[in-house]
Amino acid sequence: MIIILLRKIINNKWMVLCLLIGSILTVAMVSSVPIYTNGVLQRMLTRDLEEYQKKYGTFPGRYSIKGKLHYYAASENERVYAYKWFDERIVKFPEQLDIHLIVKNKSLIADNLIAVPEIQREEKPKKRFFKFEAIDNFTEHAAITNGRMFSNEMKDGIIEVVVTEQAYNELDLRLDEVYDITDFIKDEEGVFCKAKVVGIFTIKDPSDLYWFDGLWSFDDSFLMDDTLFKQLFIETEDPKLTDAIWNFALDYHKIKIDQIGHILNVYDSQFRWVKQYNAVLEARFPIIPILEEYQQREKQLTLTLWVLQVPILLMLAFYMFMVAQLIVKSEENEIAVIKSRGASSLQIFLNYLMESILLGGIAFSVGPIVGLYICKILGLSNGFLEFVQRTALPVELNENAYLYSLLALGLFIISMLVPAYLSSRTSIVLYKQTKVRKRKGVVWKRYFLDILLLGVSGYGLYSYKMRTSTVLLTGAKGTDIAIDPLLFLISTLFILGAGLVFLRLFPYLVSFVFWLGKKIWSPALYASFLHVSRSGGQEQFIMLFIILAISLGIFNANAARTLNRNIEERIRYEIGADITILAEWKTNQVDFGGGMMEDFNPYLSSSQSNAPVEYIEPPFEQFTKLNGVELATKVFKKSNVEVRTISGTTQNVDLLGIIPNEFGKVSWMRDGLMPYHWYNYLNLLAESPTAMLVSSSMREKYKLKEGDSIYLTWKGQTYLEGYVYAFIDYWPTYNPNLKNQRGENRDFIVANYSYIHAKMSLEPYEVWIKKLPGATDTQVLNDIIEKKISINDIKFVNNEIVKKKNDPMLQGINGALTMGFVITMLISAIGFLIYWILSIKGRALQFGIFRAMGMTMRNVISMLVLEQLLISGLSIVMGIVIGGITCDLFIPLLQIAYSVEEMAIPFKVFAYGGDYIKIYSIVGGMLLLGISILGIQVARININQAIKLGED
Repeated sequence: MIIILLRKIINNKWMVLCLLIGSILTVAMVSSVPIYTNGVLQRMLTRDLEEYQKKYGTFPGRYSIKGKLHYYAASENERVYAYKWFDERIVKFPEQLDIHLIVKNKSLIADNLIAVPEIQREEKPKKRFFKFEAIDNFTEHAAITNGRMFSNEMKDGIIEVVVTEQAYNELDLRLDEVYDITDFIKDEEGVFCKAKVVGIFTIKDPSDLYWFDGLWSFDDSFLMDDTLFKQLFIETEDPKLTDAIWNFALDYHKIKIDQIGHILNVYDSQFRWVKQYNAVLEARFPIIPILEEYQQREKQLTLTLWVLQVPILLMLAFYMFMVAQLIVKSEENEIAVIKSRGASSLQIFLNYLMESILLGGIAFSVGPIVGLYICKILGLSNGFLEFVQRTALPVELNENAYLYSLLALGLFIISMLVPAYLSSRTSIVLYKQTKVRKRKGVVWKRYFLDILLLGVSGYGLYSYKMRTSTVLLTGAKGTDIAIDPLLFLISTLFILGAGLVFLRLFPYLVSFVFWLGKKIWSPALYASFLHVSRSGGQEQFIMLFIILAISLGIFNANAARTLNRNIEERIRYEIGADITILAEWKTNQVDFGGGMMEDFNPYLSSSQSNAPVEYIEPPFEQFTKLNGVELATKVFKKSNVEVRTISGTTQNVDLLGIIPNEFGKVSWMRDGLMPYHWYNYLNLLAESPTAMLVSSSMREKYKLKEGDSIYLTWKGQTYLEGYVYAFIDYWPTYNPNLKNQRGENRDFIVANYSYIHAKMSLEPYEVWIKKLPGATDTQVLNDIIEKKISINDIKFVNNEIVKKKNDPMLQGINGALTMGFVITMLISAIGFLIYWILSIKGRALQFGIFRAMGMTMRNVISMLVLEQLLISGLSIVMGIVIGGITCDLFIPLLQIAYSVEEMAIPFKVFAYGGDYIKIYSIVGGMLLLGISILGIQVARININQAIKLGED
């Protein structure tokens, strides 16, 4: 049986190779889902924790437990007992959490003490309230700046201590001065020990995590040797221990996502234990709230990535089923012949089982490794089919990857064995009868599965529209509303349903085309039409496969482009220009940035805020002459402006003062947001200095119309009269969806800066800059630093876009869509070749007869080309059409991920011509390669062998 199997593989080596490649890609794709998901989640977790550390300046892996032992019991001996009991349990906490421990320390404190110089400096000695403190391994992490380190034993009955520079100054200490120490609580006991300051210390390494609170916590501490502390203040008849602090620095970079559940469960148990002694113990572990929030983000990202992969996984399953069906079908005659010669059904079944296990074993060995490298490449994605140099995605093979690979192989083996089992039950007679017997209609046609799929996708689309309406009306985030999983699958169901509808109509379309040229078709073309029309649905697999591949490829490409372009355009719109700068403005009162007016400045006293503020304008020319700057303009921004109209007064208006001709050249605005091009609105402003553009929200609330006069003012300014020239819904930086305190849309006015400057007192403005082509943000920033230009704030639109693209969620989506696109195209090409190779192999007799009848090779090739056009060509066209319709209907689904207030400009579907060129190139290359291989296969057919095959 093994010899038969090997002979079969050798005879069909190219078919087996295609099947093996497809199997490896299938396993690689399936295994890459958990690998890539884990990698993205790992990067997201690490990034979140790093951002926390940058934002708050606190190491999130710090686990600190403070024991206020003096709250536990008034008795000193009971405090010592409590300390030992707590210490025995708390030191095991890091090990229980199973997080790598970087460093730890334990602080022992004797508080409520008073130090007075042994030799009096003044008549009434100053009492210095302090605490003795001892930290294990202190000497290894501290550096002495003055004096020396303390000794680990008493000298002449005196405890040697070191202090910080701050403590040295605040407590008025002196080096080598001896102090009498008394207990503030038990002052009647008098002096119980003496201490001498022998040195001043600081942190040896600023990045050392040993120093959990820096130096500020030692402002009233005398640091001494920890062993000596235990001897004097714990292991004694009169212990002075009052507090203990356990600090652990746990390496959050080593936390794996599969540990999160364990960490949260263990910490919850530890926290409940600590809470039993909440009057004594206080636990702080910043990483826990982050991990709890991360679990929700993990679910969201996992769901998103899986949803994006479902269409691809569906296609892979379809691919495996199609290939298995084609292979077994092409070997039905051979199976029937072997069966007629004495082979049992079990032997035939075992033969296919061995073949599928052999191929599956190779795919299982190689596939996950290929999937791992695919994930590493996708970790570099900066957009759809865009890659940049960045830190590699932390991916590794895991149990889930191999588990999913086994499931994929199980599906593959089943798809191979089911048709093999059915074929093994037939005989040569039944096989011949089946070939000539009229076929029943396929199941999906009889039960109208295509109509059902379109109906389900239609329901999903309706649900999506209702959900969008809810988001728009309530202002909720898309994630605040229950997610219907069907909403994420409807695009694939629609493609599948539309493809099946096309297949239902395809025979009628072919018959119609055949009827149109029935009298003019050449013999070769006539034969092609007859073959396609009488194929009995054999071509449906490859046609549906091509439609799925191209439609999903187009959908993935446009979905990724839409997502990225909307994010980029929203950032450009919100910032307004390539670079925006808020310079430092000097005043006659307190120096502060131009963006902080006197009514918002917390540093001004009431007398200062009532006095008129005079601003000193920095030179504007210094910005126009920066290296890399093409144009610069002044933009005045003011919030909470009071506006009076005939119908009423409002005090929550945002004002933007611009220089129209400069603003249009510098700022960015998407076309099509308003009824007319936005340059026309700039021209209106340029017509008159008093012209103003008013948001549509003001027209609705105050019944304004064009030509009405309005009056503007704000604190410390006179009224500015203007006239409504037009109403606008969008303008650079203006978000029409933002609400004021009353829940109404914020109002917005655009006016001439020169008019504001002439009528109002000078106030700070922003500088908006357009860069020269090819200029970089670094180039501009370096010039600002070199020229020592004082600024309070600067925003680079490209930098903000890069930050957003580095978001793990967006990287995961881009990577998943890119991976889906690439795998779809590869599988499509392989499936295409497998189908046509098997088709030629099954028609060897027919081609041999055609050649024997005198048909030239050119006629045979032309016949194949027409078949390609009818089957593959029409499928490609329908794939493009269905893909385009799917994009228009379902890509707007992506906007549900944003709240109304986040959508400063409307969500828009984008299509990039370059993506279509890639798809068309791949499909065109696939067709050419297929035709070439088919031509070679046909040319190699030997007429005598073909005729002999027919006799057999």
